[in-house]
Parts: sequence; C-alpha cells; structure tokens
Amino acid sequence: MTQETHLSELEEEMAQAVASEDFETAAALRGQIDQIRRDLRIMEQPGADAPQAAYFKHREAGKAGFRPL
Repeated sequence: MTQETHLSELEEEMAQAVASEDFETAAALRGQIDQIRRDLRIMEQPGADAPQAAYFKHREAGKAGFRPL
C-alpha cells in the first residue's frame, strides 16, 4: 500500500468518525494523517537519502507509533 493510498483510507475513516460524532477517534486519525504528511515532506527534501533519513524510508504505513483506539 502506498502512502497516498493509506492517507486516503485514513481520511475516509476520519470522515466516518466525524459523521458518527466519534471525535476522539477523528482526532487520533487526524494526528496520524498529519504525521504521515510530515514524513512525506521530509522525504521530498534535498538530502533525504542521507543516513539519518533512513528511519523514514523503513517505516511502514500505519506504524507511526500510534495505538489503535
């Protein structure tokens, strides 16, 4: 699964959580979405192939350190 696909799925889940007024879940999903977007921006910057950026390359989608609710 690509990062973009994963983002789309998370955004859909967030919209469903808002529609069902589950705002805690929506907020957690928003945090995950924001983290993925930050990671993608970091990887697009010059020097993203440097050793310190390897952490972001090896992270799997959805494994951003967030626990499921």
